[in-house]
Amino acid sequence: MKSALYWFLMAVFLVHLPPLVVSGVEVGSTFVDFNLEDPQGKKYSKPYLHGKITLVVLQSKTTLQDAIRCKTELKTTIPDNSLVQMISIMDLRKRPALIPKGVLKSKISAQDQTSKDIPFLLDWDGAVTKALGGVDNTCKILVVDPALKVVYHQEYHKPPIDAEIKSLITRLSGEQK
Repeated sequence: MKSALYWFLMAVFLVHLPPLVVSGVEVGSTFVDFNLEDPQGKKYSKPYLHGKITLVVLQSKTTLQDAIRCKTELKTTIPDNSLVQMISIMDLRKRPALIPKGVLKSKISAQDQTSKDIPFLLDWDGAVTKALGGVDNTCKILVVDPALKVVYHQEYHKPPIDAEIKSLITRLSGEQK
């Protein structure tokens, strides 16, 4: 009986271990250093975020349409504010091996009409996405303050998140003025 209980508790522990170990960046920590490019080849790095409130849309193993939908929905929640910017980072390490990077960049450029306003950064090896706590098949939202501290990190669910983000951005914008 003790052996069965031991193995049951071990199984429960192991099932709950991965979320504890792979939590990524936490609220209050400094945003990770990165060097990524958009489909047009323009390079972005951590200094791009400095001095602005940045809303980061983090996609891991989602479809391009999901990434675009998430970016579009969030764009409508952000009031026009010169202190606020938005970027999207997509984990592309699981892209089909036979599709060249150039073809994938062209496809993204052709389909993503939001990329003119919201840089769509390509994470070819998934390192940045993983460091930020990206979860497969999930859109995560991070809000980074002007001092590059993560002040919000959550999976995106439209109704409650929209209100939280609006309130947070309003508060952070007031602190900046």
